[in-house]
Amino acid sequence: MSLWISLYLPSCPPAGISPDTACPAAHADHMPALQPAGAPEAALALLQYTPNVAFFDEDSILLEVQASLSLFKGARNLCRLIRDSLRKLGIGHARLGMAPTALAAWLFASRAAGPIRLFGTRRLPRQLDLLPAFSLPSVQPYRDWLEGIGCRSLGQLRRLPRKGLQQRSSPEVVRELDFAYGAAEQHFTWFQPPSRFAQRHELIERLEHTHAILAVAKRLIEQLCGWLQARQEAGSELTLLLHHEKGRHARPPSNVTLRLSEDAWRPEDFTHVLAEQLHTLSLPAAVIAVELIAESSRPRTPANAGLFPEPGQWQRQESRLLDLLQARLGPERVRQPAPSAHYMPEQANLWRSVQAATSPRPSHAEQAQPSELPPPRLAVQARPFWLLPSPQALAMKGDRPVHQGRPLRLVHGPERLETGWWSLHGHEKRDYFIAQDAQGARYWLYRLREPRAAQETGWFLHGFFA
Repeated sequence: MSLWISLYLPSCPPAGISPDTACPAAHADHMPALQPAGAPEAALALLQYTPNVAFFDEDSILLEVQASLSLFKGARNLCRLIRDSLRKLGIGHARLGMAPTALAAWLFASRAAGPIRLFGTRRLPRQLDLLPAFSLPSVQPYRDWLEGIGCRSLGQLRRLPRKGLQQRSSPEVVRELDFAYGAAEQHFTWFQPPSRFAQRHELIERLEHTHAILAVAKRLIEQLCGWLQARQEAGSELTLLLHHEKGRHARPPSNVTLRLSEDAWRPEDFTHVLAEQLHTLSLPAAVIAVELIAESSRPRTPANAGLFPEPGQWQRQESRLLDLLQARLGPERVRQPAPSAHYMPEQANLWRSVQAATSPRPSHAEQAQPSELPPPRLAVQARPFWLLPSPQALAMKGDRPVHQGRPLRLVHGPERLETGWWSLHGHEKRDYFIAQDAQGARYWLYRLREPRAAQETGWFLHGFFA
């Protein structure tokens, strides 16, 4: 059994919609391929819910959704999601009908007093019988004749002798009756998305604020996600071009590049990060058009069909959080540890931007090498929570190192580290200690076994314990 949703779009086009930016598609059997205003954009977005999308008549879009019900948790939730997508596209005036046949769904959306939604075939004949006889497109030329014989409903029209009805009207009337009531199967040519996604939205007025641009970008992202869903692909890099004035005051478009750490195909994965980027964007001039381009897309990883949660789901949530933080704070301010195999703490504990794809491998001279003389077998000290970016030289008061005027008492150590003997200028000989001040705060110090200059005390502060 099939289940169809029909979206009836009034002839008045939504503001700013340009119907010539998506590839056309034909519709079936008995009607030419006509597209209502805004239909190509809506068709792209609706591909998120089913690959079977077709234009019907001159004011409607049809979706075959039977195979989508389990994925979207039932017909009611699917209708809600479709309405949300249309609302993001600025099409809040669409009427929705649902029925087991495509023509019945169209009749319920466009011809009934109120939209009707049927999930099964049991009530279909009774609901169709109540509609006016001239609801079918092919019956319109014979409306006066039908009213003259007292045939005013589809139920009465269906009870007329088929052969006589066909002779006095047209075979198309009988065919449409069969299509509507499910006695014959209706075929369609499905909407085909373009091979490359590059959608442009022309604005009817100049935009000077980024929150208005975000609303337009959400429309384009809805279309992008339908395009990705139809191709079973995902993307991680988008380009948003904000076009400015043309002519004498022309300037190049502003470029907003959206990069995600993981491939995505759902609208919220893109819009949340884009909202953060636009929040900090300063527009050099008013925007007259917004264009969204998908730089690349890759085949999507198949969904987990097992009983237990997918192992990578936590990693995806972490990646989305990092994407939001990078968009809000800047990519260089969000860092992750990049430990290196080195004896020196400042070389072993490195941090780099999470946007960096790979860490450069250390050169041969930087890699840890065994000392000529192995260090004594001492227990390794605890490492501090805060490590200074570079060691801080300490003064001496008597035989004690001093930090901010407070003498420090050594409570543990030494731990000897020696490395770089193979390098001309990198030979380091350090003895590390844990020290404590009078207030109980603990510090990580080291003493150079061979001070580099006569004025140096040889003591350095390298970290703090929490």
